[in-house]
Amino acid sequence: SYEDTGLLCIHASADPRQVREMVEIITKEFILMGGTVDTVELERAKTQLTSMLMMNLESRPVIFEDVGRQVLATRSRKLPHELCTLIRNVKPEDVKRVASKMLRGKPAVAALGDLTDLPTYEHIQTALSSKDGRLPRTYRLFR
Repeated sequence: SYEDTGLLCIHASADPRQVREMVEIITKEFILMGGTVDTVELERAKTQLTSMLMMNLESRPVIFEDVGRQVLATRSRKLPHELCTLIRNVKPEDVKRVASKMLRGKPAVAALGDLTDLPTYEHIQTALSSKDGRLPRTYRLFR
């Protein structure tokens, strides 16, 4: 059974000169999610997700896509109010549990554009395995 599988996608963009800093911010945030979850921040995120969900479902094409995606993935469809209840019931320990599980796995990384300053996959893995999410220091002798 694949009930516990899913995909978490972080979409981020930055000026090419700030790509390394952006990646480090993302890795640090992942590490923080595996620690103490701020309840005020969690409530804000749940409110934002609920309102984004409801606004998106005002569009017929999005509703059709949502129905199709849910039925293909789960063989059933949850109504918007059911999804809102699930979101409302998320607790800090749920976030911590999922983040900790994700940090034990290998990340998938995709990037597009000027990747000169993009950290290596190994450096991203190292940061996600560390206590603070910092990328290893790198030195370039020539630019």
